[in-house]
Order: sequence, then structure tokens, then C-alpha cells
Amino acid sequence: MKPPRPLHLYASLWTLRQYPTRAREWTWEKKFAAIRAAGFDGVFSPPIPALASRGPLRYLAVTSLGVAADCAAPFAAARALGAEAIDVQLCDHDTPLRAALAVVKKIRAASLAHHLPFAIETHRDTFTETPEATLALARAYRAATGATLPLCLDHSHFAVVRHLAPDQLWPRLREPAALLAAAAQFHLRPFNGHHAQLPALTPAGHRTPEYRHWLDYAAALLAHERARPTIAPLPIVVELGHAAPAYRLASFPDTWRDARAVAADLRRLWRAAS
Repeated sequence: MKPPRPLHLYASLWTLRQYPTRAREWTWEKKFAAIRAAGFDGVFSPPIPALASRGPLRYLAVTSLGVAADCAAPFAAARALGAEAIDVQLCDHDTPLRAALAVVKKIRAASLAHHLPFAIETHRDTFTETPEATLALARAYRAATGATLPLCLDHSHFAVVRHLAPDQLWPRLREPAALLAAAAQFHLRPFNGHHAQLPALTPAGHRTPEYRHWLDYAAALLAHERARPTIAPLPIVVELGHAAPAYRLASFPDTWRDARAVAADLRRLWRAAS
């Protein structure tokens, strides 16, 4: 019998940016202590010096790279901070395919040189903001390198592009199958077909109806990942945004409380998928 596949949950420092308010923002020490106390395995952030004080938390890096970017610099910085992998937001929505592929080739070279795995994130206002563009890039990358393009799937952006109904999240987002098969990381936050971020909890601490719909999608995704014939860890970023940029609207309840609730539910669903 193969050993169970580990689930690694990462808290995004974006969740705690200007938290609880800009004037009373927590110190780095308090943020890292809260992330550890909440049971997260690691932290997700661009390579910044403060990460050196994160303690035993794992580190998953993120960066944005365009046509004129120095691709080696963020890899070197992330590697120096002990990153396990790096997530890349690629170019702009109107970057030509040939130019985007050239950047990915440079990213691949930097990855090999620094012994740091990468994944290209599906994200708004980047080259991969639609499934069609992402699939075209993946095919071009395979043709050029003979390898599968590693992806970080954030399905919230695809869902909003398609304006999906709640019962269509998993049936539609599981396609194209080639993109799902290439996923090396996932970013998960509650979303629907109109909003890239939803509150998980009401002010009273109950799960919102919209979040419950999203949990059906999350359960199906985790069951799919659990069934894959691999024992490689599954990295998932619980990526609820608080401020700068403000995915959290003024009417939303507590962002950090939501992040902890989502993490707890994902662990529960992962156990159930076994």
C-alpha cells in the first residue's frame, strides 16, 4: 500500500496585509506566530527579508515576470530564503504567444540553474487569464521543450471569465483535462461565477450559502487530486486577499478568520477523500 499523499496548506501574507487595519497592522512576529498557531504548513509570499524570521514554516514563493524582466533575480532571492518552489504570474493579457513562450523558456532556465521548481499561475490580467490562452501556451511549451508546463491553477479567474453557475464550477473547471493534469500547485479561495472572492463565514460565524456551493467544488477537486497515482505533496495556498489589492470588500467579515475556516474545511475534505 502506498503512503498517503501529504496536503501542504500555505497561508498567504496577502491575507494579513494591513490586518486588522492599516493603522494597527500586526508585526511580522505576530503574523508568523498566528500562521503557525492556525496549523498552516507554510507561508506564501514574494521573496522579502521578513521571511527569514518565519521559523519552521515552509515557504512557497511568488513573483510576476514580463517580457523585459530579469527572470534569474527572483529565483535567486527565493532560493536564498529556502523556498520550495516559485509561482509565476506571466506577462500581460495582450502579450503575444511567442513572446510569452520566450519568457517561460527563460523561467525554465532560471529554475534549472537555481534548482527551484516553478509553476505558471492562471490569473487575471496575465497571459493565462483564460483557459484557451493557457492551453495554447502549454502546447507551445511542450513543442519547444518536450516537457509539460507546470501550472498553478487558480480557478477563480476562469470561473469569473465564464460567469459559471454554482453547480457548474467543477464540471466546467475540470476542463481542459490537460491543464488539470499539469497542476503542480493550487490557489483556493471561495469564489463563484461573478466574484473572485467570497466571504466564507457570516459575522456570526456560520458558513455562507455561497461558500457552501464552493465547498462542493473544493471537495470534488480534492477527491480528484487524492485519486492521482502520486505521493508527491499537494501544495495549496489558501489565498484570501485582505488589502492592496482589496479583494475583500468593506462589507466582508474578518479575513483571517475566513482563512482559518477555509483551511480547516480543506483538511476535513482531504481526509474524507481518502
